[in-house]
Amino acid sequence: MLVQSILAVATLAVGINAAAVPTAAGKTFKFQIIDPKKGKWFLADATGAGTQDQSKALDCSLAGANSDVLTCGGKAFDKYPNIGDMFQMEASLPVASGSTGWSIDADNKVHWSAKAKINFDVGIGSQNNLWAETCPDAHGHWTGERGYAVAVWV
Repeated sequence: MLVQSILAVATLAVGINAAAVPTAAGKTFKFQIIDPKKGKWFLADATGAGTQDQSKALDCSLAGANSDVLTCGGKAFDKYPNIGDMFQMEASLPVASGSTGWSIDADNKVHWSAKAKINFDVGIGSQNNLWAETCPDAHGHWTGERGYAVAVWV
């Protein structure tokens, strides 16, 4: 009887924990970058421009055969460049030809496996464009703590 009770409590705990993890496929969210220097910004249009007003942000979701293609405003992102370490978050491709490897973890952080250690940051200088980047600090674009992306569920 004690073993059955322990098993029932363990099963309930696993069920509760699983319910707390978001299932991203097919759910709508706003793509937000949290930049330690420039604050919180949402992807506002397909050119990669950002806004701090969530009501003006594009609706995004994970699509594709493996639910790992990020689409925002009905468009997908290109593949991360083979040369260079910066990618402006422009969504201009059909889903079928968009980049793969996007995921959202249990803490709602957005990850892109296109390159190792991708950071998400806002603009260069005073621009409000959103970027995925792997820049070393030596470039002078970003020094110190880097930004990250989160899914804000709607």
